[in-house]
Amino acid sequence: MALNVVPLRETPPLTDIVAQIRAFADRVEAGECGEVGTVFAMVPREGDYPEFWAWGDMMGRNDPVVQLELAKLWLLNSLIPARS
Repeated sequence: MALNVVPLRETPPLTDIVAQIRAFADRVEAGECGEVGTVFAMVPREGDYPEFWAWGDMMGRNDPVVQLELAKLWLLNSLIPARS
C-alpha cells in the first residue's frame, strides 16, 4: 500500500524566512507584483538597532530612511481608522 502525501499549502510556512524570500523573488520575477523598483528588508536585533537592506532604485532623491518613513506613515494611516 503506497501512501500519497498531499501538501497542506502551496507556499512555505511563514517561519521559513529563506523560503519565503525565495517565493517572493519568484513572484517578482513572474511579474505578479507589478513593477518592483525597490525592496527593503529589516532584521530586528534584540537590544540593538535593527539591520536594514535595500535593493534597487531608491526612487530618485529619497534615501532609504525617507522611504521607510513614508511606508510607516502609510501603514499607520491604513491601520488606524480616521476620526471625524
